Amino acid sequence: MKIRQTAVAIACLAALGLILGIGPSSRAADTGAAKILDAAGVKGGFIVHLGCGDGKLTAALRPSEYSIVHGLDADAANVEKAREHIESLGLYGKVSVDQLHGNHLPYADNLVNLLVVSGRCDVPEEEMLRVLAPNGVALFVNRQSEIENRKIVKPHPKDTDEWTHYLHDATGNPVSHDLEVAPPRRVQWIGLPRYARSHEYTPSIFAVVSTGGRIFYVVDETNSAFMRVPSKWRLIARDAYNGVVLWKRPIETWFPHICGWTSGPLQLQRKVVAVGDRVYATLGYHAPLCALDAATGKTIKVYDGTKGTEEILWHKGILILSVRSVTSERVAELKKWLKLQEQKESPLDSRETALPLLKEFRKTEAKAARKILALEADTGRVLWKKEGLDIAGMRPLTLCAVGDRVFYQKGRNVVCLDLKTGNEVWSAAAGRMRVACESGVVCTNRKAITALSAKDGKVLWTQEPLLCQIRDAFVINGSLWLGGFKPFDTGRKYTGPVWGPYFVTQRDLATGKVLKEIDPKNPGHHHRCWANKATDRYIIGGRRGAEFIDLKTGEVFWNSWVRGVCRYGTMPANGLLYAPSHACGCYIAAKLAGFYALAPRGQKSEGKDQRSEKLQRGPAYGQIHNPQSAVHNQAWPTYRHDTARTGHTKVVVPVKLKQVWQADVGGKLSSVTVAGGKVFVASVDDHRLCALDEASGKPAWQYTAGARVDSPPTLYQGQAIFGCRDGYVYTLRASDGALAWRLRAAREDRRVPAWGQLESVSPVSGSVLLQDGVAYIAAGRSSYLDAGIDVLRVQPETGKILSTTPIYSPDPKTGKQPEQYGPCYMPGALEDILTSDGQYVYLRDL
Repeated sequence: MKIRQTAVAIACLAALGLILGIGPSSRAADTGAAKILDAAGVKGGFIVHLGCGDGKLTAALRPSEYSIVHGLDADAANVEKAREHIESLGLYGKVSVDQLHGNHLPYADNLVNLLVVSGRCDVPEEEMLRVLAPNGVALFVNRQSEIENRKIVKPHPKDTDEWTHYLHDATGNPVSHDLEVAPPRRVQWIGLPRYARSHEYTPSIFAVVSTGGRIFYVVDETNSAFMRVPSKWRLIARDAYNGVVLWKRPIETWFPHICGWTSGPLQLQRKVVAVGDRVYATLGYHAPLCALDAATGKTIKVYDGTKGTEEILWHKGILILSVRSVTSERVAELKKWLKLQEQKESPLDSRETALPLLKEFRKTEAKAARKILALEADTGRVLWKKEGLDIAGMRPLTLCAVGDRVFYQKGRNVVCLDLKTGNEVWSAAAGRMRVACESGVVCTNRKAITALSAKDGKVLWTQEPLLCQIRDAFVINGSLWLGGFKPFDTGRKYTGPVWGPYFVTQRDLATGKVLKEIDPKNPGHHHRCWANKATDRYIIGGRRGAEFIDLKTGEVFWNSWVRGVCRYGTMPANGLLYAPSHACGCYIAAKLAGFYALAPRGQKSEGKDQRSEKLQRGPAYGQIHNPQSAVHNQAWPTYRHDTARTGHTKVVVPVKLKQVWQADVGGKLSSVTVAGGKVFVASVDDHRLCALDEASGKPAWQYTAGARVDSPPTLYQGQAIFGCRDGYVYTLRASDGALAWRLRAAREDRRVPAWGQLESVSPVSGSVLLQDGVAYIAAGRSSYLDAGIDVLRVQPETGKILSTTPIYSPDPKTGKQPEQYGPCYMPGALEDILTSDGQYVYLRDL
């Protein structure tokens, strides 16, 4: 392969000369891997080894317990050897291997942190750059190539943006300048937790921010199925482009998770800030401020005098903090509240008793004195402090900083301080501060909108609002955009802001003159409990899910099938939309569950079929001729026994049972299917399908697939047929596990990290529906993502596709989504195991 000289950074790595002679031993592989990782500067994430050979170097390339490593090799024999070696180490799953076909890399765009190339390679540079994440590295460690000892570093795209604070940056203007973020159409990655605990209590995820190609947030890692179990709060870092966990730090105490209808302090969203290679956070509810290394999570500095920090800003190298004094009474009240939650029978079980307790807790919190601190971020030196702030209550100070000014909220007043000295510059009674910029500060109250001069606090303009209540304020491209609610047109009394129709107006920032009004058609449902976000192109609303309101055309892209977490919402950054895990049950037939990063349509790989042949024939193709292997009525041939998934059989089972055998298969296991004298079970996370002797439980054979196998195979005329999370369907000879055929059911071979491993964007459930001699297969995650879900009819003997039925909710040509109706239902579908009543095939409720 010949790599052209381009604008990307290409440099000779003399240090890599030491690893070119890597031998077959594991020790040599470990040494070589360490030098590769050091040369690339990679400490974790998603790593690909191209030309993996026997897999020894591949296995050694995993720098942390959370990292995902994927090996590719064109030689099927090498793939088999590599899998055996990695399985012998007990690493298979997090480290896995597959066969490379042609010169296409089976990954989404902007995904790989490190691409290691061994041996001769025909993959072009353009393809490598496509899959590399921004700042990702490709290293070439072979003597056969013209590009010996070189590396490629992918540059960071110019049109993307970070999100360093709760409201984007220190200004408090929740507007990203990311021009790549657009209505979501493709999965970039999926992470845990699958669900939050409950949207009636403290959210499970707080304070999501992003910098340097990473995201950081606070999360409760307790099993979401149990409300009584005490929380396990963590500060977690993930790679922003592939979602791989980089590190975790425990948080000793956080706000109690049972507090009644998300009544926790709003300050919790403002306790994490990430800028450059530093994360600034408090590792506890009353803990002092820490500076952490963004790459490793190690503590770099603990700032003196910062216990009780509630809000954090980073502006021009200065940390501006809102600090509430930590008293013994506050600490005792928090411990009391947390202890109550651990009791089996607690008064917190009912809101009638929980809310009064919360009220007392909040009173204790509100009495503590507050101050504002300004510190040098690097040294921790105190520049100035403003103490004795007479501000009671639980509301945040809503700190923001613009230019050489710092602003905070004091009751109905906005107070301006000098950034360098902390001296008060001006104070004005103008209502609630909504947004600040270089030219002014916009405030609202129930009667008026007021714009103040940032320089001296004088009123620039004031107007009676056109909205019943203003919910959002954005400064976008020099204009002020206000979002809020109209009263109902039904004539009945308006009872609250969240149920009225939402609309936005564009105003001249200097005069308040209305320039444009966008009145989107509201399909019903209340607005969510978070502040909306925006980019320079869209306002991202939260009435149902993540509505993209186009600021130029006024068109609304209703994405009710994806929503953010309570109190925070979503985050637009790095060209992606991040939707943290939620606990909502609305639109459950179509809505995504989990922590999703979603990409827009129009990626380079979109719509391409990178393989000339979808069907691969194995050594057992056409060789399954065993009439005695037909499934009999004593068998359990498919998941839950039959096509209707009844879980019912007419087989007589004795009342008193005794154990005949026990087999240690290992790993997380699926349910089983039984036929032909064998028991079949999938070891889900290490990609293995295992066959055991029905009478003795002794292993008969095992087969390693390309990704997780989530349910057991369907058994049909001597065949074991199963789907895989790599987007393929496999048919094995049931007698010995030999491959008959492998069919790619996914439209394209494109994989992403999902739940900690690599999966296709269009995975296939393990249990294939077999009816009237035809196999029915569903490939896809959502009818709104990655070209939707394809339902295939396949001939089981040959793998021939008989028909394909696409289920895609948006219009394929215009991208417009179907009409939204409800209030709690919408068109669409999610992946699932297919069922049948003998006449129709069903995918969930379709």
